[in-house]
Amino acid sequence: MLSLPDANAIRAALREPLDPKLHTILAAKLASVEANGLENLTHVVVVQAGTTEEELQQELGWSPLQNPIDGVRYGEAEFVPYWSFLQDLGGVYELIQPVGNSGFAYIVVIEDREGVPAELLRMCRQYAGRAG
Repeated sequence: MLSLPDANAIRAALREPLDPKLHTILAAKLASVEANGLENLTHVVVVQAGTTEEELQQELGWSPLQNPIDGVRYGEAEFVPYWSFLQDLGGVYELIQPVGNSGFAYIVVIEDREGVPAELLRMCRQYAGRAG
């Protein structure tokens, strides 16, 4: 898992060896963050092979697989996504959850590959493109 809490962290990650697709996505996120004045208001988390839901929850303070308001988990009939936006970028999913009114948002980039929690990938495949 990569945790990039601001534009400086994204810039540093872009100097490291990354999968070309991930590099392209992070470069685009950095450009968007800078163009919109959100350098310190965007926290990008990259879910990679080996990342667990527990690690993701510890980093974000919530799990995309559980609605924190009612506690209903993905897979239960009553599940309503908590996050605001999820899209398929072709082998990678982008999930966005704004927090408050300051402009701050979590952007969770989820690689669609073996080793990523299967339940998280099922949820992404089901909901990608739908507003949460």
